[in-house]
Amino acid sequence: MDPGIVVRRLRGAGVPTLEILEAGPRGAGAPLLLVHGAFAGAWTWAERLMPFLARRGRHVLAVSLRGHGGSEGHDALQGTGLADYGADLRRVLAELPAPPVVVGHSLGGLIAQQALGRAALRGLVLVGSLPPEGLAFIAPRLAFTEPGTFAEALMGSLGQARAPVSDAHWRMLFSEGLLPEQAARYAARMQPESPRALAEALWPGPVASAAMLGVPALVLAGGGDRLVLAVSSMRTAVYHGARLRFFPEMGHFLMLDPTAEDAARALLDWLDDRGL
Repeated sequence: MDPGIVVRRLRGAGVPTLEILEAGPRGAGAPLLLVHGAFAGAWTWAERLMPFLARRGRHVLAVSLRGHGGSEGHDALQGTGLADYGADLRRVLAELPAPPVVVGHSLGGLIAQQALGRAALRGLVLVGSLPPEGLAFIAPRLAFTEPGTFAEALMGSLGQARAPVSDAHWRMLFSEGLLPEQAARYAARMQPESPRALAEALWPGPVASAAMLGVPALVLAGGGDRLVLAVSSMRTAVYHGARLRFFPEMGHFLMLDPTAEDAARALLDWLDDRGL
């Protein structure tokens, strides 16, 4: 981990202790709160994106939701739902001195969208994010077009296997520009996801539009993303009145891509344009 990243613990009575990674100076614009996606943890942001943003003078935090990364709750992961993840996000938001720009990846993007209207946000950035309707259309498509990957991820979560994504399927997650040894290392760090949360993401309920709430929004998407296709990202951008940026060579995990700094620059440009 980059030496400039500090690991903190957010404790509370009767709730799991959460791992929070923090980097960069405070007070330079709105803080950025990064929320990881399914099967992952805050570590995904710490590999490339957090150090880059911190070097550019931004205060950046990344949370590992309960049952993920260095947070508590692994033993209770199978019964964890989207509402629990949303509660984790709001706990972190309540600890910040000012409302942040929330940056959510994949399932974390859905959780960030669900916070609209429930918590104060300066902005919303969706990175390879699930659309407002969650997995309603994505899961059936994957089951039909990528049955091996779909079954592996599902069974890995139901059985709580250590690594639900094998080397045979990591190309679904990462771009072809990532060296095989790096992709294998990242895939090995993936963990089971809550089957309850995945089931709830099939029909997550209504999500408020960022545009209707006056929250500026940005959608960053990889042209090589085989999980969340371009049409889903375009639909998400329209729904939230968001600016949309495509990166043709990037895969689903934009923040782990060798060219992740391109996405980070687009984020910084958008923040500057919005005065955030």
